Amino acid sequence: MSLSPCCSFCSSSKDLSRCGACKVTPYCCREHQVSDRERHASQCKAIKRARAVVEREEQKLRDQPGDHPFHPANPFETSVGYFWGILSTRDYMRARFALVEAILKVKTFDAVKAAAEHIRDMLRLCRTDNMGVRDLLPALYLRLGRDQEAYDFIKWYETKGKESNYNWRDMDLPYLDVVNADVFESPNYLCGGYHELANLVCVALLKIGLLLDLVALLNAGCIAPKLPPELFDRVKYFIPSTDPVRTNSKVMSSTDYTSLIETLSSQVDQIYVTVAKMNKYFWPALLNPGTHLTARPNMYSPGSKEDMQLKLQCCYDAWKETPGSIDFIKTMSDTKK
Repeated sequence: MSLSPCCSFCSSSKDLSRCGACKVTPYCCREHQVSDRERHASQCKAIKRARAVVEREEQKLRDQPGDHPFHPANPFETSVGYFWGILSTRDYMRARFALVEAILKVKTFDAVKAAAEHIRDMLRLCRTDNMGVRDLLPALYLRLGRDQEAYDFIKWYETKGKESNYNWRDMDLPYLDVVNADVFESPNYLCGGYHELANLVCVALLKIGLLLDLVALLNAGCIAPKLPPELFDRVKYFIPSTDPVRTNSKVMSSTDYTSLIETLSSQVDQIYVTVAKMNKYFWPALLNPGTHLTARPNMYSPGSKEDMQLKLQCCYDAWKETPGSIDFIKTMSDTKK
């Protein structure tokens, strides 16, 4: 289940307008915005401050005269794709990431959407992603209900993005061009060699969501004989919470999900084992996050506790907002003890 636009005070989805200052906190009426002001004020001010820094740093770059080889004029036009290689852009990129962090303190659909748009644009400006912002994006897409986009993004980075001869400075090469990859496919390509921990745990979450939807469809089959077929078909459409299930005509027209459930269960188990080998701290921390969610490690190495903390912070909200997913992992963990 993904986030949806709603009033930050009463959760109504009608007549929404956003806070004019932070632009990511919706309200259904002026009265509710006033009532929520004390809670929202610190988050709002932090976003305004961070946005002001971004705007100031952006203007500096646009005003560069271009009289120095390491400081080209308006890099937003002349240096797209390899921003980090231009030293003068780094304060801007750091400021923009600080804005993303401030925005994500707000737990709304609008905030997650805005953060995802910032990160996607940062990747457009700097394909090499020297700051590692790509780790955040799949989980944000999952929180927005954009499961297919999350999987396509991961599939590109874990296949084409791993090719040793890919020239990250060649802007004519295809980039993030995987579209409609099969979310039900085997995860074998993720479970051997070196892969990104952040991507594996998001694929695990995505597939758990698919699996829970299929179990719900299977359980709903018991009411099918009690309803006219055309009515059951309409009811059935609203059971899945993930688009890859809901929009898959072959899956939705099926009457027996047992085989696909077994396949997905095996896939999730395979990813679970792979993640546990990559970082022994991750699954226990997902079940008991505690201070890991607020830790600020200065450096990390693959497989370390600090690595786990950074990746957990990228995706924990997505897990928390997917009903049944953390309990699913707890059950798996208990059976493997």
